[in-house]
Amino acid sequence: MTRDATDSQGQRSANTRLDIARALTHVVGHRRTIEWVRAERPQWLQSSLHSELLYGTLRHYLSLTAAIQKHLKRPLKKKDLDLQNLLLVGAYQLQHTAVADYAAINECVDACRGLGKPWAKGLVNGVLRALQRQERIEPATEALAERDHPEWLRILLHRQYGKNALELMEANNRRAPMTLRINQIATRPDVFKQRLKNANIPFTDGPWEETVTLLEPQVAADLPGWTQGECAVQDQAAQHAAHLIISALRQKNPNASPIKVLDACAAPGGKLFHVREALTQEHIAHYLFALDNKATRLQELSEIATRLGHATHAHADGSTPRTESIGLICADGCATDLPFPDPFDVILIDAPCSGSGTIRRNPDIRMLLSQKVLLEHQVLQRQLLQNLWQRLMPGGTLVYSTCSVFSEENDQVIQSFLGSTADALVVRPSFATGRATQHGWQLLPTEPLTDGFYYCVLEKGRHYTKANSP
Repeated sequence: MTRDATDSQGQRSANTRLDIARALTHVVGHRRTIEWVRAERPQWLQSSLHSELLYGTLRHYLSLTAAIQKHLKRPLKKKDLDLQNLLLVGAYQLQHTAVADYAAINECVDACRGLGKPWAKGLVNGVLRALQRQERIEPATEALAERDHPEWLRILLHRQYGKNALELMEANNRRAPMTLRINQIATRPDVFKQRLKNANIPFTDGPWEETVTLLEPQVAADLPGWTQGECAVQDQAAQHAAHLIISALRQKNPNASPIKVLDACAAPGGKLFHVREALTQEHIAHYLFALDNKATRLQELSEIATRLGHATHAHADGSTPRTESIGLICADGCATDLPFPDPFDVILIDAPCSGSGTIRRNPDIRMLLSQKVLLEHQVLQRQLLQNLWQRLMPGGTLVYSTCSVFSEENDQVIQSFLGSTADALVVRPSFATGRATQHGWQLLPTEPLTDGFYYCVLEKGRHYTKANSP
């Protein structure tokens, strides 16, 4: 381990631990996300070592905090949160990585000067050397998984998953797989898989021909065919959305007239582009629309679309749609004046949610989420369902999804909706993994190849009768 980290461009960082201590202070102290760090302070995530230290320390933030507090004579002051975070980075390396102990300790001691706190060198050295004398913690133990989740989250997981809660928390402490979706408009799956083999990138096949999971994570931009738009990074659980839509359409035998499809919470576009690729592969003529309430996110979506070879156009006034490109609408899905003169055959609502099913991929969630937020999301999710249901034609299909493992954002939302919507019929999905819920299907991160995802498929009855009521 050298004192300086070198990134892929050959640039050098004075002290990687200092960068991570600062990044952690923004996440924990200012409640900013890893994505904010990536966008606003890219130098703090400039190398694989930076990513390892930030993600790993956040994954074990609570248990590491308890560990260092045992060796502090008195708690650190609030203004020294950056110093506490520096200690946590050192503790993470000592207890969870194979880095040489002397390198971890020396780098953290040296970083005190960069924090403007040279007086803390002795403190950092003493605490980390005390930890060094302890046995390393085995990261996969049940006790550690419990300690790495805030109390409210532990309680809620135990309440909803009982004896399986510990398994869920252990899964949250593991690294997420890197799964790709092959863009079948740009290339054939067999051709792309051969390119992976030629590049000596090992992978396993997924449940669909366009799905592969890499055995070792790769830099996305370095993947074969990336710049040509031949693939995208998309979790296997998220890929179910397009297949649910295709399955629903197959049962209805769509005629030669183009169907209208709306992705109501579209950014950053993963499910949207998969739907486009799947509809094209099935030779189903369609008009496809992407709705989002932030122009910046639609701009980012458009840039990703360009790489994948999907044309987009602004569509704000209800003008004649185009089958050859995706219409982008910047509007609130809860608004009553959406610019859609005609109803849709299919609506996908990938609703804003807690992201609790993606904690292993986004470890900052466990530090930023609160139980109150679940209820706030629930209100928004109900509003989206109620409002967009009015935009679905009779006989149409609505797919509701979240990347949440909590009933508050899933079945409870659907139950409330069904109680006030007479023409909504549940069509129960069934997947190879996960479990059935009262109204839908729950995928879980305990299945190594999927994040936690919930799906419910609703059909709008053409002629409602009491017998069809859920």
